[in-house]
Amino acid sequence: MSKNEIRPPINLKIASMEDLARMLVSWSQRDRPASMLYFEHNGKHIYGTLISNHGYYEYYGMPLWVHIEGDGPPEGNFLAYKSRPKESVVFVDSLADSEPMTVFLPIIRLSEKLELLDMP
Repeated sequence: MSKNEIRPPINLKIASMEDLARMLVSWSQRDRPASMLYFEHNGKHIYGTLISNHGYYEYYGMPLWVHIEGDGPPEGNFLAYKSRPKESVVFVDSLADSEPMTVFLPIIRLSEKLELLDMP
């Protein structure tokens, strides 16, 4: 398969960081541990992940680029998501002070936008 034959994934823009974290946590429980990609593009701070929606009709799956535009670069190496007693997301530098019922999503910083993404 050549580079020109690769089709871009479907863009799915999420409303907030909490929504993106919730989606990544729910997907990671079914497939594999989720991580979050970060890069800057056209002056915007983009957070997201590539996932495949398996069993999409007669296809093997539908690739999705699930993302948000953040307010700035990540302020840590992980996004800590807690659903109780009140839902919260916060950037942290390490897992040293991990609390029960907290899911940590590693943030992978890219040097540039993934080439296969079709986004303005």
